[in-house]
Amino acid sequence: MAMDYKIINGDGHIDLNPDVWRDRVAAKWRDRAPKRVKMPNGSDAVVVDGDKPNTIGVTRSVGVLHSDLAEQIPTFETCAGTGTPDQRLQDQDKDGVDAEILFSQLTAVFRQAKDDDLYLDLFRAYNEFLAEEYTAVAPDRLIATGMIPTSGIHDALAALEHCAEVGLKGVKLDSFPSGKGYPTAEDDRFWSAAIDLNMPLTSHGDGKLGRGGPSFNYEKEPGPDMHQRDPFRFFFRFTNDAMKAPTQMAFAGVWDRFPTLQIYWAETQVGWLEYGMWQIDDHYDRYMNMIHNFWGIPKLDRKPSEYIKEHNLWGFLHDPVGVRRRNDSVGADRLVWGTDFAHAASEWPNSVPVMEEDFKGVPEDEKHAMLVGNVVKFFDLH
Repeated sequence: MAMDYKIINGDGHIDLNPDVWRDRVAAKWRDRAPKRVKMPNGSDAVVVDGDKPNTIGVTRSVGVLHSDLAEQIPTFETCAGTGTPDQRLQDQDKDGVDAEILFSQLTAVFRQAKDDDLYLDLFRAYNEFLAEEYTAVAPDRLIATGMIPTSGIHDALAALEHCAEVGLKGVKLDSFPSGKGYPTAEDDRFWSAAIDLNMPLTSHGDGKLGRGGPSFNYEKEPGPDMHQRDPFRFFFRFTNDAMKAPTQMAFAGVWDRFPTLQIYWAETQVGWLEYGMWQIDDHYDRYMNMIHNFWGIPKLDRKPSEYIKEHNLWGFLHDPVGVRRRNDSVGADRLVWGTDFAHAASEWPNSVPVMEEDFKGVPEDEKHAMLVGNVVKFFDLH
């Protein structure tokens, strides 16, 4: 019988001591797998394959006064959210939430592996740990997204299929499936597989996929008279570029070829969306002929905002502006509330009172959508 959810945290984080899962790494790689080390100040860090330490970071610990963030010594024992699944359930109870969508931010850490076979085995081992040990304690409450490598379409597809096979309820993308920072034709194999497997796709942080390089596979070079080298900057000139990946996908025809494809972009905040929707359409009308002529980017069949509204969900934390303007941007049925536990942006253990203040005056059906309904539908938690 499905759980009767009242409040779901759509944005939680897992920052675990790697020693609790590294025994799942193949024996031949285990001495090069992630392990905990101590920094000179006593804080914990993770080392992969002898590379530089990756510290926990002072902003990954909720429950510390904002004025004291710089004074703490983060360790896996002292930071919230780094313990056992049972402890995580207790943290949920203390905060008044029934379940969490959980994100791991280890892709760049794993990429420090010098051997591609080791790199891919880390994803296999970690995703299996999430499915078979961590979330298995309470699968209706601990809903972890699997990690997808950035080493090419073949590896991304294999990881997607593996995550579905072991029972994870979604995956998180850090680049386009090809491993690039812009859409490619080969990505279509991944989008198609995700739909066929009924595997929800998410990303976390800033609405972009990949880092560096061009934003598109341009047909033309603009020439020396064009001061802007990346035409996608025209679309986000006076707002943030959290819409970048969805916009890239629109111009690459992804949304047209896969009309049922949806992506949830966690922790982008949403107060900017109303202006962002207006600006991207205005700048499309203003600059698109020039962009098409200089760079060869194809024109769209519909307004950019229409693609963005229809195919994407957006995650927010403490954001009263976004809540107030929800129906002037994308609507309550496209927004997902979260707490960011266990990072310093979280209000834990007071997330619910802060949320109630932000949601004051919101009709119950819209409130339920942002707190429960959208997550249940997107991740198929019925």
